[in-house]
Amino acid sequence: TFINVGQGDSILIESPRRKHVLLIDSGGILRFQTDEWKERDAVYEVGRQVVVPYLKGKGIATINTMILTHADADHVEGAEEIAKEIRIKEIHVSPNSWAEKAMDEMRIEAEKQSIPIIEQIAGRGWHIGQTAFAYLSPTDTQYEGNNDSLVLYVQHGDFRALFTGDLEKDGEQDLIHHYGPYIRNITLLKAGHHGSKTSSADEFVEHTMPTLTIFTAGKDNRYGHPAQEVVERFEKRGLRYFTTGTDGTIEMGINKKGEVTSLNIWH
Repeated sequence: TFINVGQGDSILIESPRRKHVLLIDSGGILRFQTDEWKERDAVYEVGRQVVVPYLKGKGIATINTMILTHADADHVEGAEEIAKEIRIKEIHVSPNSWAEKAMDEMRIEAEKQSIPIIEQIAGRGWHIGQTAFAYLSPTDTQYEGNNDSLVLYVQHGDFRALFTGDLEKDGEQDLIHHYGPYIRNITLLKAGHHGSKTSSADEFVEHTMPTLTIFTAGKDNRYGHPAQEVVERFEKRGLRYFTTGTDGTIEMGINKKGEVTSLNIWH
């Protein structure tokens, strides 16, 4: 499920009978000094006001693994708010991203609750039942931003998905170089960096040819995400896509064979 958190990411993966629950990013607000005049007594909190109610509405009381792809506020700011209301067993982060300022509140709350924060890197993977999970990026331990996003590859039968955080063109090139056969003609792509013109390069779209692409971007966001030139790269190939901010929360169901059995959109 791609939860509509506005301009940000929060993606829920549930195994059969909810034996294992993963949450990729927590949503959050990028706050600007120019917005100070608009501040209210009660600050809007995406984690507490959007993600937590969604999870509780589905009856989710525990997140087995929270994956924080990188240290941008629109991906991690809500993590601390979620941790206060939903049990989290472990948190995966890109190497050394935990030291970034955007991670401060999450790190403090994790320490309070003794939630392990585990650095992950390309090449590490695990199985949950018949579903394989693997990190394809980053390949080094020096955190430098978007191209050091944790990139998660998921395979279940014929279903193959790629969740790219805010990966940009150089990171996409590395994926093609190191994992080309695995990411060719995939089922599902979470487009990098909200559909920014710095991501979803033509070569990457041509290589992955996803059956369905999701842009996680807020309605009428100030960045113009997804960029029209990026959208056109998918359209000219006849590739289907949705944008969370305009289409809503997007939920996909997969059967044992990895066939897509349902696609629901909640406005």
